[in-house]
Amino acid sequence: MVYKKTFGDRVFDVVIALFVAFVIIVTLYPLIYVFSMAVSNPIAAARGEVILFPKGLDFNALWRVLNDPKIFRYYYNTLWYTVVGTATGVIATSLAAYPLSRPEFAARNVITKFVMVTMFFGGGLIPTYIVVAKYLGLYNNRLALILPGLTSAWYIMVARNFFSSLPGEVIESARIDGASEYRIFGQLVLPLSKPVMAVLAMYYAVSHWNGYFSAMLYLAGKQDLQPLALYVRQVVIQNSVSSVGGEESAAETTTEQLLSALQIKYAVVVVAVVPMLLIYPLLSKNLEKGLMIGAVKA
Repeated sequence: MVYKKTFGDRVFDVVIALFVAFVIIVTLYPLIYVFSMAVSNPIAAARGEVILFPKGLDFNALWRVLNDPKIFRYYYNTLWYTVVGTATGVIATSLAAYPLSRPEFAARNVITKFVMVTMFFGGGLIPTYIVVAKYLGLYNNRLALILPGLTSAWYIMVARNFFSSLPGEVIESARIDGASEYRIFGQLVLPLSKPVMAVLAMYYAVSHWNGYFSAMLYLAGKQDLQPLALYVRQVVIQNSVSSVGGEESAAETTTEQLLSALQIKYAVVVVAVVPMLLIYPLLSKNLEKGLMIGAVKA
């Protein structure tokens, strides 16, 4: 039986296609514009002649950013926070979510309610700062960016709902065969949960890669531990362009460097954003399935 679309169906399809095209354009335009500004001719960029694609090619701004000796330290710190924070976050979230998904766990409803309360109520900025900096002693410590945000109530709920969607018969069969709960979780549940693991990894990675506020609070006295996001903030928001490229670049200010000052801000953004853009396609095939099952199933 062949279904023939009505006029209303075709109009609906056109509207949806136009809306999707609009969303794609709105999403891609800032990315293309930022990259174009970073590699355009400095004079064309200063005059505002760059609309979408580059006007001429000039990689001096990117070269100055990559030649900045501080950029590699910031990159190392950000990679450390991202890798360690993502790994520990995914582990902690999955360990917290799996017991809450099992109907045989008697206290799961009570604990789930306590977890959900934290989604709506928090201690506030000042009490949190006092606990982290004074009582935990994590001021100017790398763990200040890992432990306070180790997991999230929302991510626990997403993972819990995904674990609840797994066939209970498979878990019961493994339990009857004598498998322990640790073995069931490690060798059976986790291999079946790649979609939600990809979602959690992406969320945590993006959060740690872009996070700057916690670093600004807890790492203010130790620049050697600060992440790349604070470097981007320093250049883009605080206009500290003269520090990019090292002491020689700051001492020898030329007309060309003044013209490229605006471009340096865009170049810094490009350097900070590109790694996340490269990682996303590797996880995209699992993101949609993990989000749909983890977020919709009750």
